[in-house]
Amino acid sequence: VLQLAIFLGIGFWRHWQGYQALSSRATYLPVTRDTPSAAEITSAWSGFRTFRVERKVVEDVAQSVCSFYLVPEDRQPLLPFLPGQFLTFRLDLPTGEDSEQIIRCYSLSDAPRPDAYRVSIKRVPAPSGSDYPPGRTSSYFHDHVAVGSQLQVRSPGGHFHIDRSDAPVVLIAGGIGITPMLSMLNWCLAEQPGREIWLFFGVRHGREMVMKSHLEALAAAHPNFHLRLCFSDPLPEDEAERDYHHRGRVDVSLLRAQLPLKPYHFYICGPTPMMASLVSALEDWGVPDARIHFE
Repeated sequence: VLQLAIFLGIGFWRHWQGYQALSSRATYLPVTRDTPSAAEITSAWSGFRTFRVERKVVEDVAQSVCSFYLVPEDRQPLLPFLPGQFLTFRLDLPTGEDSEQIIRCYSLSDAPRPDAYRVSIKRVPAPSGSDYPPGRTSSYFHDHVAVGSQLQVRSPGGHFHIDRSDAPVVLIAGGIGITPMLSMLNWCLAEQPGREIWLFFGVRHGREMVMKSHLEALAAAHPNFHLRLCFSDPLPEDEAERDYHHRGRVDVSLLRAQLPLKPYHFYICGPTPMMASLVSALEDWGVPDARIHFE
């Protein structure tokens, strides 16, 4: 028993030393210059600018998520944004014979391009068992915004965006929280193809999956990208290993079982309860606050 305890103690000590070495090196990883820094990116325009919907694409089986591809009416090139940022829209929503002006923000869901932006919006249903109506803005986008529609858009903003070091990264998305993660993932694989990336994407079942074929194609093409689809309540037709990798929610026990011991940066976006539980659990696991990022 004493020999076993000594052996385990030596093994743990070597493991811990390896982690500390990785952690210390992570602070000094080189920064790539593929995109401008946050300080270098300035607002592409002041106020609101007119964009036209060039394409409208349904992204899930349940037809609850739609992507809108937006091009500027003035045809001027778009400055790059930081993957993870959002667009702000000024909308005139009809209210009977009049209209009401509403401001709403939606995450960009693709890597920066010079000619177009993409946002992917989920229709928000009425809460079950309540008198509240469905989401006004998401319903307006789905029901009234079509190809050719014009929208008033403010330039990209937001402090939630991926860093550009070579540090390994873990993206964690719940439901429509996948949208900024798609922007981060697409950018990383295009600009940092050697970077280690994990994506844990949690939904209830297969009908809620967004852009599954795109994610699977990226995972097949990039051995450094590890995709983990997590279904908390699979449907009878959802098959393990074919449709999803893990039955249950994304939690720290799953992360600890799947991830090698490395100084990852964690990016989290999803329902508030999921984010609250994950952030505190990651801190309890010993992940430094500086490596936990959430929206």
